[in-house]
Amino acid sequence: MGKKNTEDTVADSRADHVMRGSSVAELNVDDVLVEAIAAGGYPLPPTQREWVDAPAVGCELLVEDLQSAEAIHAYLSHAEATGDVAYIEHAREIAA
Repeated sequence: MGKKNTEDTVADSRADHVMRGSSVAELNVDDVLVEAIAAGGYPLPPTQREWVDAPAVGCELLVEDLQSAEAIHAYLSHAEATGDVAYIEHAREIAA
């Protein structure tokens, strides 16, 4: 397949993907909320609501935060400085 054919195939594939994905965009917030209520997923049960509403404790980590060797080193150093064995073990697993 030549370069032109490859480019056309990729463009067609992207257009097809956009067309098939457009039905998802037709949903609106009200429809999603009605479906969630009907399925029993909204409002959240008290046990889940408690978890969602809990304040941050300072150990939250996003994958985007560990994209360099320096960031990983800083994360592990912070964990080790706490002296919390469980947290240190968890940090090592995340860093690995």
